[in-house]
Amino acid sequence: MHLPTHPLTVSSRPDLRRAGSAAALAVVGFAVLATFSSPHSPQLGAKLLAFGGATLFAVVAAVAVRSGANEVARVTALRAGPGTASNLRLGLTMAGYVIVASATLSLLQVPIEKLLLSGAITGVVIGIAAQQALANLFAGLVLLTSRPFDVGQWVVLRSGALGGEYTGEVVGVGLTYTELLTDEGRFSLPNAGVLAAASGPRQRPAGARPAHRGAPPRLSEASRSS
Repeated sequence: MHLPTHPLTVSSRPDLRRAGSAAALAVVGFAVLATFSSPHSPQLGAKLLAFGGATLFAVVAAVAVRSGANEVARVTALRAGPGTASNLRLGLTMAGYVIVASATLSLLQVPIEKLLLSGAITGVVIGIAAQQALANLFAGLVLLTSRPFDVGQWVVLRSGALGGEYTGEVVGVGLTYTELLTDEGRFSLPNAGVLAAASGPRQRPAGARPAHRGAPPRLSEASRSS
């Protein structure tokens, strides 16, 4: 999927309109099916109606999830780059499909309590094992939404957790790391440390050339020696 690099307008957001329409239809369908459908009814017609409605709900909800994830990826690509946008779209799509599957099973009155319990236990174990990675992930989401700095901006970061002070150009904001180009080279800083750091804008040094996405960023010799 192509991720645009120009500002988005209402006319260029078909995924947003599709996601909103499909989500509204899915919510209404879920409420109607949960109230009136009878998947375990002895009547064949009622069973077919319940299973057909659940299938239709799953399809419409999946469209809403996919379109919503695509729209989030479009916006993220403008702020953090195509790589981060693709990873975020994949994560949102997978999480959305899991929710849709759980809702569909509940419409069919399939007992999922044991499945949810085992999933919760597994999630707790994984969360404890990947605590640092999850901290960086959530910090990355906060950085992408709050935007204390933008890609291409010169900033200074001061944090003991990061080992001191970093001054340079922001060349990328990922889900787990923020890339900063300094006079000493390119650094990948964990987002948890970046979020906790004191940050502020810094004027671009004279002679420093802007880093371009997709190519190794460079500083001029005058900037290196300053």
